[in-house]
Amino acid sequence: MRQLVITVVLIICVLIVVPTIAGDTYISTASIFELGVSARTIGLGGAFIGVADDEAAIFYNPAGLASLSKTRFSSLYVRPFGAYSYGAVGVSEHGWGTYLLVLDSDTLEERDLYGNVIGSFRYTSSGLLFGFGKRIDSNLSCGLQVKGYRLFSPTNASGVALSPSILYQQGALTSGIIWRNALSMGTYYAHGHTEPWIRDIAVGLSYQHKDTTYCIDFTENLITRDEIACVRMGCEYTGCKPFVFRVGTNRDWSSLGFSFHWENLQLDFAYLLHYALPDSYMISLSYQGTGSLMTELSRATQRLSSIVRARN
Repeated sequence: MRQLVITVVLIICVLIVVPTIAGDTYISTASIFELGVSARTIGLGGAFIGVADDEAAIFYNPAGLASLSKTRFSSLYVRPFGAYSYGAVGVSEHGWGTYLLVLDSDTLEERDLYGNVIGSFRYTSSGLLFGFGKRIDSNLSCGLQVKGYRLFSPTNASGVALSPSILYQQGALTSGIIWRNALSMGTYYAHGHTEPWIRDIAVGLSYQHKDTTYCIDFTENLITRDEIACVRMGCEYTGCKPFVFRVGTNRDWSSLGFSFHWENLQLDFAYLLHYALPDSYMISLSYQGTGSLMTELSRATQRLSSIVRARN
């Protein structure tokens, strides 16, 4: 009970400190890191900091990687509103994981102040995430996220940021904290401009009751910085296996989602009901291996070799 009280007090202190840290009011170019990497987490309204029990922990709270026991591969591709393409591929195993993110727009028209077309351009960027998690004791884990950002078009830019995190579990209650971009070198543009990364602290709680998980995150929306508080909530029900159902909400959209498990494969689907934009959906696919990463890669190589030999 004493440990639970300490955890709650710590979270309250963090929520008091957040408005002080979030004094800047600009838009981050590296907003690719706000798009998510998993249809499961989107189905939970984006609330995953206090859950962090699969490969998406690399993105939301790398301290959760310390609890993973098997190698997992995941992929995501979406084309919202037919306006741009966004994809993510990742791999994780006990204690570490990585994600590659790619964002590419269609050809966009460049217009002058009077609305006349004066040219065209594309927006293309990528992000590379590394996550590391270490268990301190039976209840506490710590983690570190390393972000690398690269803008390819319409200009060149790059940047790196580090985000430490913790995850604390006591019985059915789990709490997590991540200080996003706590240490960064800024984003450097080819023309000499430098843009700092937005720093903020995000807190998450999850509660497990039988077949149902309830989760809530207190974070910031990095696009509309005038409103500091952003609450993300979700609920997941696992009592209908091989199906899992979930629902979530935040101030930008609500979501409905489900997962289907078949042997080592997992298909996740999320439908987003936007408050200001047309509805959209997201699908991601994950594979859980039975051995280490090197073992899985060796098996994949052997299968590929067998297919090539059979065709020859």
